[in-house]
Amino acid sequence: MTKVTLTVAISEDCLDDILEIAQKLRAVGMQVNQIMDTLGVVVGSSEADQVGAIAQVEGVESVESAHSYHLSPPQSHVQ
Repeated sequence: MTKVTLTVAISEDCLDDILEIAQKLRAVGMQVNQIMDTLGVVVGSSEADQVGAIAQVEGVESVESAHSYHLSPPQSHVQ
């Protein structure tokens, strides 16, 4: 499976419960790396097929996955 890095925004009306929501995120397969309670954001990673379950956790406003890209060096033949 493919691991993806996720940023999970918590609903404004659930900010007081962010630690409990983080536990629920762990229970559905997210590895929680950071909880930014003042911002209402939980950062971590999970298998790509778990993103739907993470989005369904009560109190989750949105889930965004990080996108990355790789540029070839300037002297490379492929640009």
